[in-house]
Amino acid sequence: MEQFDEALKNMAKQEECIVPEGFDGRLQEALAALPPRAKKRRGLGLMKSAAIAAAACVLLAGTALAASPGLREMLGTALGGFAPYAQEQEDKAYVIDGIEFKVGSVLADDFTIRAYVEARDLEGGRLSKLELNTFGSAFGLVDLPRKDTGPGVSGFVSSGVCLDYDEESKTALLAVTSWGQVPSDDLSGAAVKLFNLVGDVSGAHQDLWENSDGVAFPVEVKLMPSLTASAELASAFQAEEVRMSSLSLSMIFKGDGAWSRFAGTNVSAKMADGTLVEAPWEGGQGNFGAYGTDSARKVLVWNFREPVEPEQIEGVYVGEDYFPIK
Repeated sequence: MEQFDEALKNMAKQEECIVPEGFDGRLQEALAALPPRAKKRRGLGLMKSAAIAAAACVLLAGTALAASPGLREMLGTALGGFAPYAQEQEDKAYVIDGIEFKVGSVLADDFTIRAYVEARDLEGGRLSKLELNTFGSAFGLVDLPRKDTGPGVSGFVSSGVCLDYDEESKTALLAVTSWGQVPSDDLSGAAVKLFNLVGDVSGAHQDLWENSDGVAFPVEVKLMPSLTASAELASAFQAEEVRMSSLSLSMIFKGDGAWSRFAGTNVSAKMADGTLVEAPWEGGQGNFGAYGTDSARKVLVWNFREPVEPEQIEGVYVGEDYFPIK
């Protein structure tokens, strides 16, 4: 099987491959029935490198592999059920200080925007020192054109994590998220701004890479649909408005008081079939308007661990408190 893997790699180097529409979905379906096999990778779990090679060979039906199976696998696993909502990006690479960056996909709704970025070290193994699933391993933001919300200061929270690392290709998968921006109607001009990468070097946190030239990675953003919950539910939270999408639950508060009751608390959505979908607190929030005036607003954002159908949410647990929607 090792020789088979090498043959596929050589084919990929020699030929250009246009991946057929729907390939990723068919590949994931094929893999679902296959037994796992450990791979030289840290992060999202045990994967099936040999099975991927075999399944891809069948599904591509004679075409060469367009990209490393491991890299496709990393992004597919990170997106999980959110893959249908993600907007695939132009395959453009940016090389900065020996590291090549590509934005693979973007997820976005009213108050969350998350970009998945592949980073490949062309000069060594610096990225192997990134801590996995630790906020702050990547410092950056996804910047959107924002609505004019009137006088006052607007702010939002951003964070970056390294989700996975492939030792063979020296590639890390980063997720850079911004919460709480009020997006403009025209989102052209959105960009990922990655400032530096931080890792554990000999027991100390140090910069592994810095974007000294301030290069931004333009992205295309399309907001997924959302719905506004009933006024009764918003009132139960002492919120002005509650919005729900497949990705997030967001609350908008007027003034500086009631929101503090909910910040830092985990949320779960109770679905019509009785299942609970978790949305742990990750610090997602923003603000706009002038403090101490009627224009002041605070936004709190929770991201679901798996996609939901907002219409199927029957109620929301905030900590141990339950708020029925109907």
